[in-house]
Amino acid sequence: MSRILPEPVRPGYVDCYSASFAGPGPEGLEAYIQVIRPSFDFAVPEGADPAAFAAHAEVCFLPDIVVSRASSTASRLSRTTDTIAARGTDQVLVVFYRSGHYDLTAAGQTRRVQAGELAVIDLMQEVTIEAANVDNVGLAIARPQLEKYVPSVHRAHGFIRPDDALSRLLRASMETIIANAATMTLADGRGVSDAMLQLVAACLQPLARETLQTGSNTTSLAAIRAHIEERLLEPELGQQSLLDAFGLTRSTLYRLFEPLGGVAGYIARRRLHYAFRRLSDTRYPHEPVSKLAARLGYTHPSAFTRAFKDAFGLSPRQVQALRDTAREHEFPLLTSDEPMQYFRPLEPS
Repeated sequence: MSRILPEPVRPGYVDCYSASFAGPGPEGLEAYIQVIRPSFDFAVPEGADPAAFAAHAEVCFLPDIVVSRASSTASRLSRTTDTIAARGTDQVLVVFYRSGHYDLTAAGQTRRVQAGELAVIDLMQEVTIEAANVDNVGLAIARPQLEKYVPSVHRAHGFIRPDDALSRLLRASMETIIANAATMTLADGRGVSDAMLQLVAACLQPLARETLQTGSNTTSLAAIRAHIEERLLEPELGQQSLLDAFGLTRSTLYRLFEPLGGVAGYIARRRLHYAFRRLSDTRYPHEPVSKLAARLGYTHPSAFTRAFKDAFGLSPRQVQALRDTAREHEFPLLTSDEPMQYFRPLEPS
């Protein structure tokens, strides 16, 4: 996780910082917009007064995860396809509101999320969050780290888990980290990060319970989806390879994927999403579009370009151009360099 932050106060310990913003000017709303720009586009919702804007954030950088607590007046946060391509931020967020509620639009659905409920946001997918007041704790995880525990993590986008015993345990752990991380060594932080990743994976277990009863056997749709994710670049991936791998009948496979637009359609969409992530992620070097198209099974690059543009509204080369802009600005996770003058180290209590 790249970031631009002041030098740590205590080398060998977890870095923790806080910042406050107030009013509409360069030390308030304008600075806050720059702070969260890598993750979201920010706007004051219609009807709210920008002059009354105020926000406070505390951020703790553990190995592989970032834990934060934030509060603000009325906020509208969004990520569009253009934003995603231009920011190069491939993270997954886990968010709890400590009080109040907010409206979350993800995966084509809008839901009101109440305090105590767990919500998951994939920053590589479009999303909008609107709240009259913000009061939350959040966990940001680099996708490769979470994929070790949740192979099909893209499916968690917009997932909401109720306020139950397991989600309360995760939330309490996040609150405890924020309260104590400034006194935590990096060695201890690594163990805490591993434990938090496993807790998140446990909270996402309902996503792995999609099954279909076939005679005396139970077929897991989640297992098939994970199998597909691991083999997106294999040219032989398709209906027959899935039938062979899982011992299914063709009719069973069709029934499993009928709600998802069919097997071939699902694989094609997942390959296009892989391409979008690959083209927009600043960690990867430039790859010729024609080469990527061939690796994804497209005989002609023009066919890949058409399908890609139909899916995302941008051509592969336009996404690459936006990614180059992101690389030039080195957008880090959660914070950018311009407003770092407002951040102060959290002193150990």
